[in-house]
Amino acid sequence: MSVRMYTNSYGILYLDIRYGNNQRVRSSTKLKDTQKNRKLLEKNIIPKIEVEILNGEYNPNVEQIIVPDTVEEYGYRSLRRHQNKRREHVQTDYIYFFKNKIIPYFGNKSIQSISPIQLMDWQNTLMETNKASSVRKYRTVFNGILEDAYRERINGVRMIPSNPFREVDVPKEREVFVDNDDEVFTNGQINPFTLEEIDQLLLKTDGYLRNFIGIMSRTGMRPGELTALRWSDVDFENEIVKIRRTRVLGKNGPPKKKASVRDIEMLPGVKEFFQAQFELTGNHSSREVFLNSSNEQFYSHDIIAKQFKSLLDKNDKRYLYQLRHSFATMMISEGEDILWVSSMLGHKSSDITLKAYAKAYKISHNKHERKQRALFLNKRHSEGTVEKLCS
Repeated sequence: MSVRMYTNSYGILYLDIRYGNNQRVRSSTKLKDTQKNRKLLEKNIIPKIEVEILNGEYNPNVEQIIVPDTVEEYGYRSLRRHQNKRREHVQTDYIYFFKNKIIPYFGNKSIQSISPIQLMDWQNTLMETNKASSVRKYRTVFNGILEDAYRERINGVRMIPSNPFREVDVPKEREVFVDNDDEVFTNGQINPFTLEEIDQLLLKTDGYLRNFIGIMSRTGMRPGELTALRWSDVDFENEIVKIRRTRVLGKNGPPKKKASVRDIEMLPGVKEFFQAQFELTGNHSSREVFLNSSNEQFYSHDIIAKQFKSLLDKNDKRYLYQLRHSFATMMISEGEDILWVSSMLGHKSSDITLKAYAKAYKISHNKHERKQRALFLNKRHSEGTVEKLCS
């Protein structure tokens, strides 16, 4: 008695089953030859066949139920299962959403590995460039797939113990404007910290979290950009930080917009926080600036965001991204040049910055409305040049 795997010329896994009195069956699994599919067969299918052979219950005419393991493979299986229940245009939309909004994030992952935290990160990432109503549609597709996986039983055991979406809130509709730079701002969403509040937060913590807060609040970097930052991007000599990538759901990649690829200057205090972080990770084999407790790059900034949230009062609804808003608000309200602030933030244009931080700009305008301007003309005026021209 033996059961072994082999691959045909088209890359499809087959089972070569020997049983009984020199009887032999070769059966297609209809699965591609991948490491995950091999593990699926080794863990769930082959042991079942071997037990059936030992008990004299094996029937070669009964097709083995082989369930794809990855999100991509199982997802398409789930969508095909329900295609006759949906209108054609709805099924077309579902396939499009799955291919373009789900597979890029989860395609190669085992469906059993999907966690509520990963789904929260996925939703939050989509919310940066999509309306909540659109994200809810993408969620509906993925939720249906995971619900199928929950109902699926392999040898009497559920494929996943529960649908992880049950622990993830549905995105709420918000009044938003989406600019051409993929920045999303919501009415009431910008609620910055004061400089004094940031100082108090820094006093409450230490280590990489303190350095992360200090750098983000003094540069306006996005949390994903800071999580993806490498020591080769930090120029201590010229006091420049190079933004070349961001990190989303365990993957580093270039920013979506050209304006986000930028060099930003180290303002007072930034260099010191980088130097403190260098003491923690600068000599490590990993090239990233920020590493988790296992000395590996963070999967995303979600863990840091949770740790940051724990520093706030229970009723404080602000979150990590507000540090970016805090930087922008402080710079603009103190009269810094709007073009410079826009460049530091990586906005495509200053119009985006003005629209987002209009309140801070108004404060700045009122504060500095009596500021003397065009000072270079004073000399000509004092020399009587204007009087001569007017006479």
